[in-house]
Amino acid sequence: MKVRTSVRVGPLCSKCAFHAHMQATSAPPVPTANADSANSALTDAARGWRGVLPHEWVFGAFLAVLAVRLTLRGGAAAGWSLIFWACLMGSGLVIGWTQRKPTRFRWYIRLLYYPAIMGISFYAMEPAVPLLGPKKDDLLLAWDRALLGETPAVMWESWGWPWLEDIAMAGYLFFFYYLVASPAWYAVKSLPRFRQCIVGLFTLYGLGFLGYTLLPAGGPHRYLEFNRPLEGIWLLPSTLKIVNDGSNCVDVFPSIHFAATLYLLGFDYAYHRSHFRWAWLPCLILWFSTMYLRFHYFVDLLGGLLIAIIGGWVSAAYGGSQLETALTRQTAAYETARGRSKA
Repeated sequence: MKVRTSVRVGPLCSKCAFHAHMQATSAPPVPTANADSANSALTDAARGWRGVLPHEWVFGAFLAVLAVRLTLRGGAAAGWSLIFWACLMGSGLVIGWTQRKPTRFRWYIRLLYYPAIMGISFYAMEPAVPLLGPKKDDLLLAWDRALLGETPAVMWESWGWPWLEDIAMAGYLFFFYYLVASPAWYAVKSLPRFRQCIVGLFTLYGLGFLGYTLLPAGGPHRYLEFNRPLEGIWLLPSTLKIVNDGSNCVDVFPSIHFAATLYLLGFDYAYHRSHFRWAWLPCLILWFSTMYLRFHYFVDLLGGLLIAIIGGWVSAAYGGSQLETALTRQTAAYETARGRSKA
């Protein structure tokens, strides 16, 4: 006996098929919960101490170490320590202020806080750091002589051509343009990229300033005697005194002129290639000028190379980090919510 089975195809079966299709193609509830959990984790990563950026830790460490050393020294040194304590306290306040309302405006204030206190702490080091001990020009010069036989400023004294001295000074002054123009371009184009640039740049600045306090020195032009002065044709005579007066007299090791421009060149190579294409030559002249114009020892540039590499590594690691992802999403979500509340 054959048993004949039949399947009725009609409206009811069509409805079942539709529900089966929707169940197969719709997202299950578990991934949604996982996504919510991931978003919550990203938000938590941007809060409190976890939301402190790498350069804020490093520059803050410089401020704290110098402030503690000056405080323990006592007397006039303790008085100067108040400037560095104030800068450190301000850093904490601006971080907390931004975390409460992570708007783009507050983020720009937070990031630009470091160029501001960089200038304050740079000039405060001039009277403060010598109170901690003598300068170390003799040590840096000895290192140069051990590596090269003589420091380049002395070896190149015979190249005292006025036209070359003017070209070298033009390269040296390029630093002040590049230090502003390169980060400013990222500030206009992209807050996340600007943040990444500042993270690396002020990581190396924090390390460089720490070097100024541990091995303070005035440079060959202050420590050594030369057979002939620098003369130039027009540019060097009109700017050399301004440059020398702008120094804090301990800003030699490591060379931040070298480190910052090397870092920015690498950053521009990765993210702003057209700027890199024309900036590399002035930077080469700048690096030559640091020793030719008697501002730096050769080992200063070696120290600058080290902190530039560290700054570049920190910047690259931060750019792809969970923290940067969290901060970008947090600001976008906050701005969106605020826009809806105003609508």
